[in-house]
Parts: sequence; C-alpha cells; structure tokens
Amino acid sequence: MVKSAIEHMRAMQARCLAVDAGYTASGGEARTIRAVVGRTVFRAMDVDGVWTRIETRDFIVPKEYLPLEPQAGDEIEFLGRTYEVLSPAGEPCWRWSDAFHTAYRIHAKNTGG
Repeated sequence: MVKSAIEHMRAMQARCLAVDAGYTASGGEARTIRAVVGRTVFRAMDVDGVWTRIETRDFIVPKEYLPLEPQAGDEIEFLGRTYEVLSPAGEPCWRWSDAFHTAYRIHAKNTGG
C-alpha cells in the first residue's frame, strides 16, 4: 500500500512539479530529464572545530530517466545555469528519495556558468 502511494505521488510530482533539465554524465551524452528541484543543507565541522554550512541544489529524478547512478562531476543544466554533481561534506553525491528506490535525490552546486 505504501509503495503504491509513493508511485502515485511520483506521478503527481511529474505532472505538477517537475521541470525539464539537461543531464550530462561525465564523458557521456546530454539527455533531457524531468526533475523536482529542491535543496539540502549540510553542516560539517573541520579539523579546527569550525562549522561550515553547505547548501546544495537538489534534483529529484525518477531512476528510469538515468540509466546509470549519478556520479560526482556529472553536470545538470537548469534555467541557463550549470550545476555540478558533488559530494558535500563527505556525503554521497546522491541518495534515494524514498524507501522503495524510485528516484534519485542528486546534490549539485552552481558552477557559475
């Protein structure tokens, strides 16, 4: 029942919230994906005890849009800007968006382009 509800939610997101973006895997071809845009804030303490705050732009992408798992260094084009997939504060560059592994939550940072 929960899995069915999540699948229904993903379909609703695709219709109502998702936007087009370009995704280019390192050394691969660009493809158009549909993604829900979000953000995540990471906090980490460095060796001197100073806390740093890193905010990423997140792209929640149904796994059927990406044949391979996202990798650090991949690029996402969104609203004329380039975002690089990265591993913030020692975390992985993506995680599953739900318990049933229906979508990637990809962490990225605007590269200034």
